[in-house]
Amino acid sequence: MVTRINLAYTGPVNPPGAKPVLSLQQVWQGLERKVRYAQEFVPVIESCKVTREEGVEVDRYVIFKPQDGAEHGKEGESVHELVRLYEPCKVDFARDDGSLVCNIVADGPAGTTEDLQMTYSFELKFPDIKEGDTKAIEEMRKKQQGMAKTAVESSIKTIREMVTDGRIK
Repeated sequence: MVTRINLAYTGPVNPPGAKPVLSLQQVWQGLERKVRYAQEFVPVIESCKVTREEGVEVDRYVIFKPQDGAEHGKEGESVHELVRLYEPCKVDFARDDGSLVCNIVADGPAGTTEDLQMTYSFELKFPDIKEGDTKAIEEMRKKQQGMAKTAVESSIKTIREMVTDGRIK
């Protein structure tokens, strides 16, 4: 049986003092770019190759860096993802193994640009972890939770840098 680990992380897009303040449109442009150039946004991704774009669907292959992302694929092996874009708030990355990663941008309680939130949710499958191995499952959950936090924060940081240098308007 395959072990499933489900988790999510939410972070503020525009924490106090962040400059420039990012709009929903700018964050969406960043997420669209992330679909095609994932390695610019997520430190554990080494490369990304798009093989098909059709409407709101994109087929891509990503390679994870072996030291941090080995559980997502063997070194040098591509992981296929079918990506679906739901403008302006959600991108789904469905992997062939049944894992699903969702990137969501939403209003916070205040409903203002300054209160935008970004959430990455993960439904991950780990065939090498035995069901019921609570220690291994908890260790992997902890590792993945840290990676989720890094993915959200690095994506926001990259989008902000791209707005600052003009790659995103």
